[in-house]
Amino acid sequence: MAYVEYVCDTETTGLNPELHDVIEVCFWRLGDAESKTWCLSPLRPENITDEALKINNHSKDDILHRTASGKETYKHPSVVLPEIEMWLMEDGAAAEERVFIGQNPEFDYKFLLKLWELQGNSDNFPFGYWMEGREGRRNQGYIVDTVQLARLIDVLTGKKRARYNLGSLVKNFDITKATAHRADGDVKMTKELYEKIKTVLKDPVIAAFNDCY
Repeated sequence: MAYVEYVCDTETTGLNPELHDVIEVCFWRLGDAESKTWCLSPLRPENITDEALKINNHSKDDILHRTASGKETYKHPSVVLPEIEMWLMEDGAAAEERVFIGQNPEFDYKFLLKLWELQGNSDNFPFGYWMEGREGRRNQGYIVDTVQLARLIDVLTGKKRARYNLGSLVKNFDITKATAHRADGDVKMTKELYEKIKTVLKDPVIAAFNDCY
């Protein structure tokens, strides 16, 4: 299978995808020269939390289109989602062939899945595929977590690091620091972290396990 790897990060109006919304999403398709970023207006603006905006430095006036720059920057999801889907389709891959990579990526994955659901388009979510099971209909996909990769390295080396946040891992693995808590900066650092670990692991893993199927 020809997997296509995407590093992703989102900025949101809070921590709960059932209440809060994605206001910024960045993808870096591995092999591309640069990332792609979209800013979105929230579908549930009444649930915006000041704590979230304090962390990600998005302006409530901009998000709510109270400013000219905000109106230009933050587009309705009904406009943004087709743009994202069209860009993703350039890879020629099926949804189940796309790998979703991030720092604690389940957070971002769940928020994006909810965003597609709120737009009535969950069947076309571009990462994963739908399966029926005892717990009902669930989306399945390939999700790779840089935190878990770092923990695997800890297990293999017999050591333990003090912290697993992105800033600490970037420092541990000698990655160039970018602007934190904005999607494009976090994606750049996560991409470099993932590629550094992948470069070391890829050839030995293929040599040892290529026939274990």
